[in-house]
Amino acid sequence: MSRGPGLSKARRGACLKRGALTREAEELLFALAERMSEGEIRQTRGGRAYYGSTMLTVHAHDLAPRWRGHLDLSVLREAIAGSVRVRLRAMRLACADAAHRAPSEPLGTAIVETRITQVEDRLHIDVDVEVPLDLALAGGHAPEEP
Repeated sequence: MSRGPGLSKARRGACLKRGALTREAEELLFALAERMSEGEIRQTRGGRAYYGSTMLTVHAHDLAPRWRGHLDLSVLREAIAGSVRVRLRAMRLACADAAHRAPSEPLGTAIVETRITQVEDRLHIDVDVEVPLDLALAGGHAPEEP
């Protein structure tokens, strides 16, 4: 009776490759992130707009046990800052928060600013969003700034 090879252990891939986040690392970050959102609709001279902020916070103590290799938050912050996928995903979450907070409003094109910072043992991905409303009244164009 011949026995074939036994089961092999599955190994997790590296979380960073050449300073860039892997897909596995990106999924891990978003799975562990705490999400906080705030915002409101404001009246300006040019019309109404939604102004809001979404902050994703990842704690090192949550990330470290699942991270493959040495976890250096400053290196990770740089990798996140350079990741178009992470920025786009965070932006989509912030825009979804805007749509949730203003569900009956016609949303215009969002203006988004993203910052990635490290505060002690936490990484923050902050997304500020400004979305013009009342597009039908403005002829389909975003309202002008005051």
